[in-house]
Amino acid sequence: MGQGNARIYNLISLIFVILTVLVLAFVVTRVLQPVVEPVAVAQVLPTTVSLPTITPTYTQSMTPIPTETFTVTPTETPSETPIVPTATGTRQPTLTPSQTFTPNPSATITPLPSLTPIPSATPIASATFTDTPPPTAIPSLTITATLPFTATPPATATQPAAATVGFTPPPTAADIPPPYPFSLREGQPVFTSNFANTAGCAWQGIGGQVFDLNDSPLLGVTVHVFGSGVDVRVNSGTNTIYGTSGWEVPLNTNLTGNSYRVELLSPGGTTISPQVTVTFTANDCARNLALVNFKQNRPL
Repeated sequence: MGQGNARIYNLISLIFVILTVLVLAFVVTRVLQPVVEPVAVAQVLPTTVSLPTITPTYTQSMTPIPTETFTVTPTETPSETPIVPTATGTRQPTLTPSQTFTPNPSATITPLPSLTPIPSATPIASATFTDTPPPTAIPSLTITATLPFTATPPATATQPAAATVGFTPPPTAADIPPPYPFSLREGQPVFTSNFANTAGCAWQGIGGQVFDLNDSPLLGVTVHVFGSGVDVRVNSGTNTIYGTSGWEVPLNTNLTGNSYRVELLSPGGTTISPQVTVTFTANDCARNLALVNFKQNRPL
């Protein structure tokens, strides 16, 4: 049994020896065989196709220029016709008195002379009142007409008493309170050269003061200057160069012909004075400072 296995192993070993010899012979043959240089295969490239170049052609076109058409629209200017109120009185009515005679049966009838007809009363021409309105608005005028006379005529023919027409006169300008508690002082604004600083002609501004009912300086009142791109609020008493209640608003560093408006405001922002327009003169160094002073004209 053991001898049989040894034969098998020997046979396998012999096969492997034979295979090894064959492999070695193949390797030696390949090594000893001359090296064959590879033949380069020429590659055929396609011919490059040149495309034609397109040259742009400039064609000049005429563009029409738009024409502007201006239409002038006339503007109507309304005309104001002052209306003067006219008060017309009432014509006195014409009264024809009549007499009634009642006979007394117990009395002796004595013929009375015939009565002469009483002529009718002559009408009185109506009174026309022309009211000249004051500068500010006034209350409407009320006219009361009274015709005091007796309707019963006396025994003799007489004319009735002439009718009287009475009316209440309109209030005068002195009786109407001003619409604002502050007003512009008389003669204001005043233009002068710059004395408030050393800038001279290279400066333009507005300044002034505020006074109370007794012409005493009033401090803490808001002054509002606006217009031509300016909107500034200052209080009176902040610049004493103009006085105890002085104020100032610088406007430009050169001379212009701009216009501005000046007004006083309450602490709540309500206007308490008329708006004053201040217009400067361009290139006039003697008028580059405007003085605007306000005064209280009635209690607040």
